[in-house]
Amino acid sequence: MQGLKRVLPSMDTLCQDAAKELLRLIHRTVEERDIFHLFLAGGSTPKSFYKLLASPIYANAIPWGKVHLYFGDERHVTPDHSESNYRMVNDALLTRISIDPTHVHRIQGELSADQAAETYHKVIDSLIPSNKDGKPQPDLVLLGLGPDGHIASLFPGTDILDNHQAYCAAVWVEKQKSWRMSITYPIINNARNLWFFIAGENKQAIVERVFNPPTASEPLPVERITAQGAITWFMDQSAAKLLK
Repeated sequence: MQGLKRVLPSMDTLCQDAAKELLRLIHRTVEERDIFHLFLAGGSTPKSFYKLLASPIYANAIPWGKVHLYFGDERHVTPDHSESNYRMVNDALLTRISIDPTHVHRIQGELSADQAAETYHKVIDSLIPSNKDGKPQPDLVLLGLGPDGHIASLFPGTDILDNHQAYCAAVWVEKQKSWRMSITYPIINNARNLWFFIAGENKQAIVERVFNPPTASEPLPVERITAQGAITWFMDQSAAKLLK
C-alpha cells in the first residue's frame, strides 16, 4: 500500500495543507454529486485540523449544507464524556460552524456496544450511496495511525479485523480494557479518498514499517487495507524522519 506522501514541516502546516485540499475536494465533489460524505477520525492531530476548519477562512468557505459527517470509531461512553470522539469533534468543530444537526451522524456510545454498532451500520447503509459492488462509498475517510499499526479502532489481534459483513462493529480492546465501535474494512477500502494524519516522533517506526514492510510478518491492521480509492499521507517531518 503506497499513495501520495505529503510531508510538512510541522503539525500546523500539515493541518493547513490538509484544509486547503479538503476545501478543493468538497467543492469539486459537490459540483459533481451535490453532496459530500465525510468520516472523521479521533486523535490530537485531527483535533487540530478540526479547529482550523472552524476558523472563519474555512468555516465560511465550506458548503456545510452539502456535507454529511460520520465517525470512524467511538468509545463506549456517553456523548458528553471526556473520552468521547463526538465530544471532541463537537467542541473543536461542530459548535463553531453552521451545520444542520441532522447532517451529523454520531455513533451512540451510550447504547450497548453491539446495539450502537448495529444501529450505525444501518445509518451508513441507508445514507451513503453504494458503488458498483453494492458497498457504501464515502467521499473521504480520515484516519490516524497508532504506533502499533491500528487504524480507527481496528487493533492488532482483534476479531473485528475479519469482519467484512458489518460496516460498523463492536470490538473489545484488551489493551484499553474497554469496548469500542468502529467502521470496518468494507467502508475504509471503498472510500473514494483515504487520508492519513500522522505527526510526532513516536510515529517514526510505524511509518517506516508501512512504507518498507518486512517480507515475512503478520500484517498490521493498517497493512490489511486494500483501498480502491486514492490514498494520501499527511505527515509532519518528525513522523516521516526515517523515510528516504
